[in-house]
Amino acid sequence: MPRVLFIRIVLPAVMGLLIAACGSAAPQGPLAQGREVYANICSACHGSGGQGGIGPPFAGVLDTFSSCEDHQRWVTLGSDGWKAEVGITYGDPNKEVTGGMPSHEGRLTPTEIAAVAAFERSQYGGLDPATALQQCGFDPDSNG
Repeated sequence: MPRVLFIRIVLPAVMGLLIAACGSAAPQGPLAQGREVYANICSACHGSGGQGGIGPPFAGVLDTFSSCEDHQRWVTLGSDGWKAEVGITYGDPNKEVTGGMPSHEGRLTPTEIAAVAAFERSQYGGLDPATALQQCGFDPDSNG
């Protein structure tokens, strides 16, 4: 096969098929969206596996936030916003707000915040995925 024919016809066709196959195989749904948000935004402080780093680990996330609504509010407001709107402690154990959790209001949509909270609660908190989705405001069957 002449090289020009390969470069102009065969290679673009194969690349198009590969791109289409990868795009259609990508996971869909809130937990997949939450995984992506976590990887792109949260993992820098909380670790790629939720083990902690600059920010705390997520092993006890369900103890800290038994309510997904509070979890989402924390992610939305961040440390400073939480102190201003809620008070000097956060979560069920009433931990003192001392860290530098940034506000993600305006950076992430409410749906992305709900998705990342559901992902963290399921992946790192050990909550059943359907329960995590439901607690965070999604249809439990929506992660397909």
